[in-house]
Amino acid sequence: AVVSTQSTGTFEEAKACITEVKPEYFSNTCMLTFIKKDNSMYKACPSSDCNKKVVQESETEYRCEKCNRSYPNFEYRLMVNVKLADATGVEWVTVFQENAEKILGKTSSELGQLKETDEEAFERAMDEPTFGKFTVKIRGKIDTWNDESRVRLSAVHVEQPDTVKECDRLFKEIESFA
Repeated sequence: AVVSTQSTGTFEEAKACITEVKPEYFSNTCMLTFIKKDNSMYKACPSSDCNKKVVQESETEYRCEKCNRSYPNFEYRLMVNVKLADATGVEWVTVFQENAEKILGKTSSELGQLKETDEEAFERAMDEPTFGKFTVKIRGKIDTWNDESRVRLSAVHVEQPDTVKECDRLFKEIESFA
């Protein structure tokens, strides 16, 4: 099956369609097999239209270089790398704020508080969704750096799978082989 923009497909099918010309979007119902906890969250600018990392200047002051302002506080932001698996393979996918919160079942503020106060509870919260099933709309794009190209995948939408819808899709796919 050939995957095109806005379709459902496996990682193998989707990666075959991704070109340097434009990103491809596809949906995949897959299993989360690993969450990379290192650097999964950062202290960000509290301004509503800025997500840039802040630099702590003092005990009570955080500076945003983009906004060129200092703030008395910051907001935690999530940028989580996860391994997702389907029947054709395993891929690293970057998941940002709102979608990461959906997967983890906690807000970035709650996770930041846990990280600061109870490292073991933070670790448990980050491990909890492992081996859970999700339907993920993924954006695939080829990035080139130092004359080396690689496919970069990021989640643009995450939800719990609609089992009935997924079964109907699989049934139709099986019928197409007959």
